[in-house]
Amino acid sequence: MEKPLEYSTIEDLSVLLGSSKLSPKELVLHLLKRSEKLDPLLNVWVSINPDLASANSTHNNTSFLDSIPVGIKDIYCTRDMKTTCCSPIYENYNPGYDAETVKLLRQANAVIMGKTVTTQFACGDPPPTKNPWNSSRTPGGSSSGSAVGVASGIFPAALGSQTAGSVLRPASYNGVVGFKPTYGLVSRQGVFPVALSLDTMGWFTRSVTDAAILLRYLAGYDRTDKDSKNINLDLSNTVPTVSPTPPSIGIVENFYYENSDHSTMTNFKVLLEKLSKAGASIEVTGKKFDFDRIIDSHKTIMNCEASHTHKDNHESRPDDFAPKVREIIEDGLRTPTYEYIEAKHFQQEYVTQVSELLEKYDVLIMPTAMSGAPNAETTGQPVFQAPWTMAGVPAISLPYELDHDGMPLGLQIISNHFSDLKLLSASMWVEKVVNFTHRPSIPND
Repeated sequence: MEKPLEYSTIEDLSVLLGSSKLSPKELVLHLLKRSEKLDPLLNVWVSINPDLASANSTHNNTSFLDSIPVGIKDIYCTRDMKTTCCSPIYENYNPGYDAETVKLLRQANAVIMGKTVTTQFACGDPPPTKNPWNSSRTPGGSSSGSAVGVASGIFPAALGSQTAGSVLRPASYNGVVGFKPTYGLVSRQGVFPVALSLDTMGWFTRSVTDAAILLRYLAGYDRTDKDSKNINLDLSNTVPTVSPTPPSIGIVENFYYENSDHSTMTNFKVLLEKLSKAGASIEVTGKKFDFDRIIDSHKTIMNCEASHTHKDNHESRPDDFAPKVREIIEDGLRTPTYEYIEAKHFQQEYVTQVSELLEKYDVLIMPTAMSGAPNAETTGQPVFQAPWTMAGVPAISLPYELDHDGMPLGLQIISNHFSDLKLLSASMWVEKVVNFTHRPSIPND
């Protein structure tokens, strides 16, 4: 059965646009019409590009992203739209320039569709955005609007960011692909920071191939980002393809098995059997990471660096911060310097431990989140994703099954630093075995 236009992938749309079976204007107007119908229910947008209806009237076949509409999380600066961080402090802020990633999207002739809802300053306060699978459940955070827009067919791809779990967790809760590249591989220039030791740009798509397409255009050294790494992944000629051989997979048992709910664990074990039958080599790593210390150290680094980011605004306008952001800032301000230094030293040791373990496997896999999306009064716990953000390794979440309540579950897959192409190829193999085809039933759709 042919996919509806709104649920087509970048790969599908690129073929349609390139063969002139679909014009850029038809695509944009179709998605705008869908957005007008669904956004009052889902609250995906902060603002829509005012020039959208007239954007990219011709398709030049210059890139896979030519004429593809993309949503942008509202912490990325844009030259032609406000960047509010969903905060009253920045409600009228017009940066007048594009973040490096937005600039690269424009160079690839992508269509910037608009700015998507983020939890305030990309932290943990629940957003107004609704989960399209069940409006009483959280869409996750902080990249809420970006994940929901892809899941509900408002756009085929969107930018997000991850400091703890803000790409992979919403991807899992909304049944889409979420990808976070290796720390330092994609520029953060022009993106409002949370914690610079951890902040990583990422994105949402409907397939692993689409995630790889975005990496091709967004990865690259940027001297204006102090943590940017000058690594050549040879992305210029082609997009990664499915791994020709089944991957070798390591399982990190203790923390993930003990903290997953029953439905998550049951489905995860069934998935392992399916992957094994398809030819994957799977073994328990035996490595016992100190996850309590990892999570505590991550929190210390994040809170201290966030308090530095927001110090001036917190001093002058403390009441304009949402409760959880304010709690993060004030915790960071109270934390002794030696605790931050200890956490940073531990991070360095931990990065080495993870890298050594990943030399033995193509990938590690585990549930993306503790459960399907919990209730809407939270954005969910980031503890399953934060350890790999702290390690700086590339990570992806793929939808693979529905839980006992009909909510999507995500599989988290990680690989070694700068092994992003290997991760994507292995993930394509897993995606093919899983063949997840469910879509949310949105009221009035």
